[in-house]
This record gives sequence, C-alpha cells and structure tokens, in this order.
Amino acid sequence: MAASAAMGGELAQVGEGPREDFRVPSGNARRPFAPSTTPAADGPAESSLIQGPTMIRFWKSSLALVLVPVGLFLLAGRPVRELFGLVRASADAAVDGVVDGVPDAIVDRKLDSDVQLQRRQLTDHQVALNLSRREVDTLTEQVKELEERGARRKRLLSEAYPVLQQATVDGWTEVEFAGGKHTLAQFQGNLDQLLAEEEREQRQLEIRRAGLAKLTTSVTDGERALSDMRDALLALEQEIDLLRLRRDQAELEGRTLEVVSAVGGPGLLAASTEVGAQTEQLREQVGRLEATNEALRTVVPSVSAAAANRVARDWERIERLKALRAESGPAATGGDAAK
Repeated sequence: MAASAAMGGELAQVGEGPREDFRVPSGNARRPFAPSTTPAADGPAESSLIQGPTMIRFWKSSLALVLVPVGLFLLAGRPVRELFGLVRASADAAVDGVVDGVPDAIVDRKLDSDVQLQRRQLTDHQVALNLSRREVDTLTEQVKELEERGARRKRLLSEAYPVLQQATVDGWTEVEFAGGKHTLAQFQGNLDQLLAEEEREQRQLEIRRAGLAKLTTSVTDGERALSDMRDALLALEQEIDLLRLRRDQAELEGRTLEVVSAVGGPGLLAASTEVGAQTEQLREQVGRLEATNEALRTVVPSVSAAAANRVARDWERIERLKALRAESGPAATGGDAAK
C-alpha cells in the first residue's frame, strides 16, 4: 500500500509538471515540431512563381500580336514587307498626330532651341577656323625663318666655294675663312655639315610650304562656308520671325472671320427677328397710348383753350363796339358840336 501511494504521488507530480509541449495552440500559434502548411505571403519563392507565369503569358501575347498579322498576310499571298509598310505608315500617322497636337508655344520653344544649337555650332566652327588661322600664321613664320636661314647658308656656301677650290688646288693645310682659321679637314667637315643641313631644311621647307598652301586654301574655304552659313542662319531667323508674325495675323483674322460669320449666322438672324417683333409690339403700344391721350385731350378742355376763348370774346366785344360807334359816328359827332 505504501509503495502504491508513493507511486501515485510521483505520477501526480509528473502530471502537475510543465505541459508546454502538449498544449493545444490557439490563434496563430503553431504546434511545436509541426510543419507549416500555409506559405508566407511575401516570400521570394512565391513571388518568383507568380512572376514566372506572368512573364510567360506576356511574351506569348506579344508573340501572338506579331505572328497573327504575319500569318494572315502569308495566307492571303501578300508580301510581308507590305505589312511592314503599313505599320510604318501607321507609326508616321500617329507621330504626325502627336506633333500636330503639340501647342504652338512648345513648338516655338523647340524651334528657338534648334536655332540656338545652330548658332552654337557656328560659333564652334568659328573658333576652329580662328585656330587654323593661327596655325597659318605660325607656319608662315616658320617658312620665313627657314627661307632666311637657307639664304644665309647658301650665301656662306657660295663664298666658301672659291676658297675650297683654291685650297684644294694649291694644297693648303690651313684655310682662313669667315674671320677664323681652320685646317683643311675641319673646313671640309664644316662644309659637309652645312650641305647636309641645307638638304634637310630644304625638305622641311618644301613640306611646310605645301602644308601652308593647303591650310591657307582650307581656311579660305572655311571662311567662305562660315559666311554662307551665317547668312543662311540669319535668313532663317528672319523667316521664322516673319512666319510667326503671319501666323499671329492669320489667327487674328480667323477670329475676326468667326465673329463676322457669327453676326451673319442663322442664330443671330433669329435673335434679330425676335427683337424686331418685340420692337414692333412696343411701337404699337406707344401708338395706342398716344391715340388715347389725343382723344382725351379733345374731350377735356384745357386751361390754355379757356384763356384763348376769353381773349377772343374780349376782342369780339371791342370790335362790335367799334362797329357800333362807326355807325353812330356822324350823329354823335354832330351832337357834340351843337353843345
């Protein structure tokens, strides 16, 4: 019994121990040692699996768009280059539509940028031409220096000729030349050195003369070409300004013509007809009112008419009295005289 109780206590202690490995997971908790069956949403493996089929479908659709028209043309017995021509014409038409839809301000800015680019290129050509002109000046100085040195050498060699001839004939061992004394061997060696130098510099002089002639011709042609380019660019700028002015005038004229067409259009004609009808109604209303007032004016005597009647009665009274006096004038005059 005691052993059974002890064994039961040990089992109870074992049962009351930590059970972390045997708990049922709740929520998003995972069981230990249990493989996950839900793949990660943003894992690289899933993204590659998604991108792979998508790219395949894209390339298949693109290939179908290209092969279907080609196949139709081949089935129709028409050359494929005609299809390419149609595609090129469609692209040209699309580009023309895009270019035509660009605002004038952007087109003018691009044109100004192109003109400025041409002017910068002209400036670069002018700089290169100036450098070539400096090279011509340098070559000219070098040729002049070689010619002067060659002339002095030739004069010296021409003066050395009779001295060497006499020394050779007379068997001189020393030679006095150009203010100094030289042995015959030294004198001959100096002459050989001068002759070699003369030959070498003569070749250099010919090469530099030929280069100078070619470079001078190129500079002259370049100056003429730059002058023509400058004149053409100036004429182009003037034409651009003139065309812009004509475009502005044409736009203004177009707006004016639109206004004129709107004035003479059916809409304005209908509006003017409606206004004319309303004006005619107003004219008839005014005529009725004025006629009514005139009728009322003939019925109701005015103050001025009463005053005019009173003046007429006074005048009539005076005239009647005057006539009566004129009739009884002699009698009245005689009675006054008898008194």
